[in-house]
Parts: sequence; C-alpha cells; structure tokens
Amino acid sequence: MSEPKRYITSEELKKHKKPGDLWISIQGKVYDVSEWVNHHPGGEHPLLNLAGQDATDAFVAFHPGTAWQYLDKFFNGFYFEDYSVSDASKDYRKLVYEFSKMGLFDKKGISIEWWKWNHNSHHIACNSLDYDPDLQHLPFFAVSSKLFSSITSYFYDRKLNFDSFARFLVSNQHFTFYPVMCFARINLWAQSFILLFSDRKVPNRIQEIFGLLVFWIWYPLLVSCLPSWSERLMFVIASFTVCGIQHVQFCLNHFSSSVYFGPPKGNDWFEKQTNGTLGIKCSSWMDWFHGGLQFQVEHHLFPRLPRCHLRKISPFVKELCKKHGLPYNCASFWEANVMTVATLKNAAMQARDFTKPVPRNLVWEAVNTHG
Repeated sequence: MSEPKRYITSEELKKHKKPGDLWISIQGKVYDVSEWVNHHPGGEHPLLNLAGQDATDAFVAFHPGTAWQYLDKFFNGFYFEDYSVSDASKDYRKLVYEFSKMGLFDKKGISIEWWKWNHNSHHIACNSLDYDPDLQHLPFFAVSSKLFSSITSYFYDRKLNFDSFARFLVSNQHFTFYPVMCFARINLWAQSFILLFSDRKVPNRIQEIFGLLVFWIWYPLLVSCLPSWSERLMFVIASFTVCGIQHVQFCLNHFSSSVYFGPPKGNDWFEKQTNGTLGIKCSSWMDWFHGGLQFQVEHHLFPRLPRCHLRKISPFVKELCKKHGLPYNCASFWEANVMTVATLKNAAMQARDFTKPVPRNLVWEAVNTHG
C-alpha cells in the first residue's frame, strides 16, 4: 500500500526561498533545488527570483521537453496543496505543446554566457524595477520615479544610487537617450569582461575570453586598414551608431510599459509578460530591420522559439490574449519612440523636483566646489 501524499501550503513553501534553502513547485510537486542552483545552466537568478512559489509556466517556457526527466532527482516528497492553474495558463501550455509538435523550437543559433545570464533574468522578472536588469540603468536612465529611492538591484547585488550626479543625468535623459544609444555597445563589452573575470561560475570561460580577445585584436586591425585618422574615426562612429539602432529597439520594447516592485510571481507569470512588453507593428518585408524584436510579446511568452518563427505564431498569441482579456500592446516604430521619450521625459521632470532631496555624491560635490 502506497504512502499517503504529503502536502504543504503556499505559506510553508514561501519559507524556502533563500540560497541554501530553495524550493520551487512545478505542476503540483515540490522540488528542493538548493544544491542545484549554482549548477543551473540558465544561471542562479531565475531560480532565486522564483523561489518559494509555483514556477510551472516559467519552467515550461524556458525548458525543452527533455528537461522534465531530470526533475525527479530534486523531488522532496511534498506536493503543493494550493496548486491551481488559471485558464490563461492552461491555454498557454497547450500552445507550447502544439508549437513543440510542429518543431518550431528546433535550434537555429547559438548562445553566449553573459547573454544567457542577463536575458534569462530579464525574462523571468520582466519590468520588475529591482529584479529586471534591463530597467536598471542608473545613473544614466530611470524609467520611473520609483528608482529615485536608491533601490537595491537583486541582479547586480548592489544599491542603485540616485545621487546628485544621477539626478543631473536623469533630468536630461530625454535629450541624451539617442546619443547614449549610439555607444551603448560599450556597456555590453564592459559587462562581458566583468562577468568573465568575476568569481561567478561561468561555463566555457576560457573560450569566451578567447573570443573577446580575438575580436579586440581584429577590430583595431580592421580600422587601421583605412588610410587616414578622419576615416578611421568616421568608421568607428558609423559602426557604433548602426549598432545603436538595435539598442534603441531593446528600450522601445519595455521602457514605456508598466513596471512593478518585487520578485515575479509564478501564478501570474503569463500576465506579467504581456503587461511588461510592447511589440512593433511592421510589414513582413521589414522583419530584417527589427530582427524579430518587433514580436516582443511572442518572444517573452516563448523565449526558446527562434525569431524566424515569431511572425508565424503571432496570430495564436493575439487570440490567446483576446480570449483572456490580456493586453497585446503594439505600436508603430515611430509611436514606440514617442512613447519611450515621453516616459523618459516624465521621469526627468520628476527628477528636477528639488523639493525631494537625494543622498549626496561626495565626488560630484567636490567637483563643483568653489573657493
């Protein structure tokens, strides 16, 4: 005779949400991933962000069917008493199953460790001010006045200081947005080096460092082939500016969308993805320009799907959102730019309100000292 099932409530599950004591629930079964978190291929942040709650939809979105067979080794014998599935989640999981049968999840490209670390955290905690790294750009940008309280980033594990220097930059961010985007790729290079030379566990660290070194040997050599310094400078500026178009696109997809505080909740994961994203309307002949980023809602709901299939599944996603009364936010490229700049301007005007003091930046104060 089999032993009776042991159940735990959501309140009991919430007690296990810290490093060293990390439980999650997937389809009603509870798993202890405390030891696994540092070996998780997608990085530790997705597990830490969803700890102590149901993570079924996120697991379905980010893992192939073959991943289910590995769950049993983490099963701790408990079942989630409060496990329930919303109608929206049921239909979403059906779509994942149908797309999988159609072979749409077959790989079409490769991944990079920094991209996985950042990108997975962004998707899990879409538009959370303190958990989503894609909204944490102080001192340069702030999409909400809520960032003025110098919140702690759970991704970077440090405080995002809103001091006098940050206030000055944010107060003018609607003017500096496009110029900064022209050189935003420098930040990606910097973040890559910071990760690769950090104490974090990084798979393929040597290969990644080698790849970056090859690029930084090749790029100066390429530039040196041009006959004059003026042409070299123009080439570098042009290459940065063209890449800046993609960085603008990244911001359009999220800067003007709704934001929230705190970790994501597994039971409204589907809803958070639709609320925090903005798609771009365009004809199929312009897909090359946007590179699939125009289907941002689709990309967030099905992050494993190659971008070449996003237009194909778009009608299904629109119908699913309509059926459950969820937003399918979409705007033209021009409208999205206007909305983004308006969001930045709104936060900039609030940053100029000097009736709200900010902590002093001693370096900034010293630079501006007279006498």
